[in-house]
Amino acid sequence: MSDLDRDAGERPAVRRIASRVVYENPWMVVREDEVERLDGSRGIYGVIDKPDFVLVIPEEDGGFHMVEEFRYPIGRRTWNFPQGAAPGRAVVEPTELARRELAEETGFTAGRCAASAT
Repeated sequence: MSDLDRDAGERPAVRRIASRVVYENPWMVVREDEVERLDGSRGIYGVIDKPDFVLVIPEEDGGFHMVEEFRYPIGRRTWNFPQGAAPGRAVVEPTELARRELAEETGFTAGRCAASAT
């Protein structure tokens, strides 16, 4: 339950007591939060904080371009639309980031770029 789902003055279902970063790299931060539940019991949550990212769907002549990439976690190559986040978890305007990712992963330059969701 988020703070927005509670009535004013109602305690959250899970309250963070402490937090520590257990791993960090340019693409994410992994932290472990010590929490307390409404019944007083304590536990931990693992949380992965990742920056906003873009997924680009390059359309041309009624079809789509995809990239083949090796996906380490599953140990095989897969076909995907170009996607990614800004280096160093920087905040970049979504259209600019989409153009960067498209160029980086395909070598293409977008003639136009339209956002479908934010």
